Formats: sequence, structure tokens, C-alpha cells
Amino acid sequence: MNSSIVSHNGGRTLSNTSRLTRDINERALSLLQKNRQQRLLLNRNEDRRRYEPSEEPSRIESPVPAVTQIRRRKIKTKRYRPSDVALQEIRKYQRSTDLLISKMPFARLVKEVTDQFTTEEQQLRWQTMAIMALQEASEAYLVGLLEHTNLLALHAKRITIMRKDMQLARRIRGQYI
Repeated sequence: MNSSIVSHNGGRTLSNTSRLTRDINERALSLLQKNRQQRLLLNRNEDRRRYEPSEEPSRIESPVPAVTQIRRRKIKTKRYRPSDVALQEIRKYQRSTDLLISKMPFARLVKEVTDQFTTEEQQLRWQTMAIMALQEASEAYLVGLLEHTNLLALHAKRITIMRKDMQLARRIRGQYI
């Protein structure tokens, strides 16, 4: 009787799978041993270089290994100004067509608002496409309102939008506060 389990669609058997995992484990072990041997050789070479007389008399070899010296040096990373980061985010969001508000919190908000205006007998149910359409429309409205608010702040020679800018944008649009 064969101890291996064969799948109906001709896939891998249990014995093949165990052989495959054993091969993977052996390969990983051999790679680990090879890595350890290379690390030992590297350490030996560093020790030999440290204690051999150097060819240049003016150069003094440090007793600290080279790896530690590399760690002591500060690695300079590019640091962006906040304005550059803001501009990168603006470009990123202008390129994408994804929704900016998370779907589940928006859906919960819509359901909470509709529950306030309905009675217990009138419980409304929402289709996902209806909530998506509502989210598309509300995000388009908010983006447009914020664009107009930003223009009003720039007109006032400011770069920070304020509450009065948004109130004025709504008033100009005809949406009274």
C-alpha cells in the first residue's frame, strides 16, 4: 500500500511535498554554512591586515575594525523640506483617481445620518454602489470647495486657509451658512 497521498487533479503528493521541504531545508542549511565560512574568512583577513606592518609609514592603522569605523560615520540621508513633501503629495493625489476617504468609515457615517432621519419602522438599507456614488460626489464637492478656499486665501496674500475663507467660498457659491 502506498503511503503517499495523491490529489485528484494530479498535483503534488504528500511524499513529494515532504521531499521538497527537506530539499529546501538542506539548501538553506548549506547557504547558512557557506555564509558563516565567508564571514570567518573576512574576519581573519581583517585581523591579518590590522596586525601586518603597513606599506605607508604615514598612515596609522586603527585598532578598531573597519566595520565599526563605517558605523561611526554618519550616513547622510536626503532631508526634504516640508514644502517639498507637500508638493509631492499634491502631485501624487492629482495623478490618482482613488477615493481619499476610507470606504467603511464613510459608509458608517452615511448610515448613522440616515438613521437620524428615519423611524424604527423605516430602516433604510444601502447598496454599495449607492454609497460609492455618494462618496464620489461628496469628495468632488469637498475638493472643489477647498480649491476655492485656497484661491481666496491666496487672494488675501496668505498661504494658510482660514475659516473665513471657507465661509466666503460657500457664500459666493450661493450656499449660505
